[in-house]
Amino acid sequence: MSSIKIVDAKMGRGKSSAAIRYMNQTKNNKRFLYVTPYLDEVDRVCEQCGFDQPGNDHTTKSAELKLSLKEGRSVAATHSLFCLMDKEAIELVRDKQYSLIVDESIRVIERLNITTKDLEFVTSTLASVDESGYVHWEDPGYVGRFSDYKKIADAGSLFRLDSVLMNILNPELLRAFDEVFILTYLFEGQYPKAYLDFFEFDYQIIGVEKDELGYRFSDKPDAPPSLDYSKLIHIVENKRMNAIGKNDHALSKGWYSKRSYGHEDIKALRNGMRNFFRSSGESSDSRMWTCFKRDMDKLIDAKTGRFRKNFVQTGARATNKYRNRTNAAYMVNRFVDPSIMKFFRKNGVTIDQDAFALSEMLQWIWRSAIRDDKPISLYVPSKRMRDLLTDWINNEKGFEKNEQK
Repeated sequence: MSSIKIVDAKMGRGKSSAAIRYMNQTKNNKRFLYVTPYLDEVDRVCEQCGFDQPGNDHTTKSAELKLSLKEGRSVAATHSLFCLMDKEAIELVRDKQYSLIVDESIRVIERLNITTKDLEFVTSTLASVDESGYVHWEDPGYVGRFSDYKKIADAGSLFRLDSVLMNILNPELLRAFDEVFILTYLFEGQYPKAYLDFFEFDYQIIGVEKDELGYRFSDKPDAPPSLDYSKLIHIVENKRMNAIGKNDHALSKGWYSKRSYGHEDIKALRNGMRNFFRSSGESSDSRMWTCFKRDMDKLIDAKTGRFRKNFVQTGARATNKYRNRTNAAYMVNRFVDPSIMKFFRKNGVTIDQDAFALSEMLQWIWRSAIRDDKPISLYVPSKRMRDLLTDWINNEKGFEKNEQK
């Protein structure tokens, strides 16, 4: 592998456009794998660059991806497909000298949901665990309820840490590419930075710039001109509505898990969101909100199902689907998963909790109309998250208006 370049630039700075320009300019002498979270972005890249798209009625997506790699064709695919590339696919990438462009940070590490009993069964009966903690599947022909874990193990990414099972991107996958570009923002607080540091990758922070032909990658860190976000992001400062989030860990995963639908705190939170959307006086189509997916029913009216269709997952990335939404409610308080923090600490790598929380929140907010420089109303009941956002607005110099991603 020759290089990893982190294109660290704000949402709307033209990162994807710069990537498409780079691929079109060099595709006659380079082979590309472009990965993005959503199928509509896959469609966009395939249309503009003439790339293959895995998946048809006759073969699995993984098999068709390998076929494209064997034939040396450039491909656009989703994050989920990329993360399951096995040893055969890795060797094809290395042999054909592919370049990788990752639109938005991939899930380089995640904690898997599995019961203690199932964990013991998988790691003692169906698979083995080596001294490093990696899980290796014993039966190559296994088909059953744990097939998803087998796919992760076959990709070299299944890891056991104490009583937790994790999916950790196989570092050999990144090492197989001739060059890697990761398009993101606030890289400093993200899992991929900790991951690259943990596995001792070298990387360079770069940005984007605009010329008469459009956007292109720049060798220098991003330096956007100023924009006053306080004129675009109107944060709810109602003391009564925000009272529920005054404690540092209010609205965290642990906080939600200790409270049922009928708990007084959940009622207050539900009422706050309802009052926020009601006060906007706009149609339902203007709304978007989020909380942890497992807790979303706690904030939805049990009788009417109100607001269900307005839910947007906390991890929403690289999509324009919600760019018409002008009223947004961010009903969470984000912290790094303790098991993930513990894994990285084994090699002396830490993650800044506030930088992580701010990065996750901004990515979500920028799914809304603000990505087109249109004003939005924003309800952030967590004082910690609201303070992080306010500080960012006060300290940030912004980016040019009307720029498209």
